[in-house]
Amino acid sequence: MIGTGRTGDRDTALRLGMDAFLDLQSDPLEDAGQLDVVFDVIGGDILDRSAALVRAGGTLVTIASPPTVRPRDGQAIFFVVEPDRARLADLGRRLRDGRLRPIVGAVRTLAEAPSALAPAQRTRGKTIIRVTEDE
Repeated sequence: MIGTGRTGDRDTALRLGMDAFLDLQSDPLEDAGQLDVVFDVIGGDILDRSAALVRAGGTLVTIASPPTVRPRDGQAIFFVVEPDRARLADLGRRLRDGRLRPIVGAVRTLAEAPSALAPAQRTRGKTIIRVTEDE
């Protein structure tokens, strides 16, 4: 598996199990070679360039926006997550049991949510919005 991101994300990606890491600011994306599956969470130019990385019969999956490009001999899928109470409850159990360890980058109040989630406020990890004052 090959992870991508910024320089500061390298150690985290490798610790989470990536075999290799490409810095999107300094490494050519094309260095990834031909891949069976490309999972895009960024969109835009990165999504467009990722289509060329998909091997014949492979799949480009994006959660950023519906794909405007398709791999030459593969497929492109826009993956939208739908709420599912049972799966969310399972994730909660995994979190409490320690089987799921999210990377929390920031915890903000509900009043801070708009600014905390603005594109200019990049935080490594998940941003948690605290809805109540209770700990």
